[in-house]
Amino acid sequence: MGLALDKDDVCLQLLPERGGGIGRFTWRGHDIFRPADNGSDPLKLSNFPLIPYCNRIAHGRFTANGQDVTLPMTHEAADGEHSLHGLGWITPWHISASDETSAALMQSHDGSIWPWAYDAEQHFELTDNGYIHRIAITNRAQSKMPYGLGLHPYFPRGGAHLSMPVAGRWNNGADRLPDGYESYDAQPDWFDGSFIDHCYARSGGGDIVITAPAWRLTMKTDGLNQFAHVYLPQGEDYFCVEPVSHIPDAVNSDLPEENSGQCWLMPGERAERQVEFIVQEPE
Repeated sequence: MGLALDKDDVCLQLLPERGGGIGRFTWRGHDIFRPADNGSDPLKLSNFPLIPYCNRIAHGRFTANGQDVTLPMTHEAADGEHSLHGLGWITPWHISASDETSAALMQSHDGSIWPWAYDAEQHFELTDNGYIHRIAITNRAQSKMPYGLGLHPYFPRGGAHLSMPVAGRWNNGADRLPDGYESYDAQPDWFDGSFIDHCYARSGGGDIVITAPAWRLTMKTDGLNQFAHVYLPQGEDYFCVEPVSHIPDAVNSDLPEENSGQCWLMPGERAERQVEFIVQEPE
């Protein structure tokens, strides 16, 4: 199952039928992402796309273009109260192009769940020391559409260190939705034992760097994904650092776009985000 891309030190396994996710990403035989299992739960993937929105929409409800929108719960086992992570991760994709070192996946939505028809794309290109991941969406509806784009990679936790310049964070409350903003003078001690499930405003678009005993990963974004959601569960052997274009529940936020990241596409418009994953030996 899936599609394997291979270039010298880098291997990438794609699982189009499983939410367009990644099953494995290795460099010189080392797992950079947590390997996926052989089941069907998208939460067990190595990385999956966030489209047409990121993280949670409160109770699956919002208003757009003067109309009330109600969404189903996208993964009731993960969150039975809010709509979570969009539709891309729970819907099959198809391969539109591929060769030994690159691939394109496509997915179309007819507007039956998310009330706008759209076309989604993922493009993967292996490099000498990693890969480039692009995700895009085109509004095929007749009205303007709110959207968000992001990626949800899982990383092995053993011996890992995270460096990410941040200006502050949106604190998730008991309902797992933002309940206030906290400014930072310096990045926190990510692995101090605390449970983290918050969205961080990145400072100056700086790189996200994860260092493990056998490798060092740099995540370079295109400057448009100004936020990163960090999920650090207690007692687990993984953690997540998710480059995203908006804060959780941004579509219900009264904040200006530069603070919430919420964006809109007019009919026929296309938006794209890019993250480059670069792996090196640790310094």
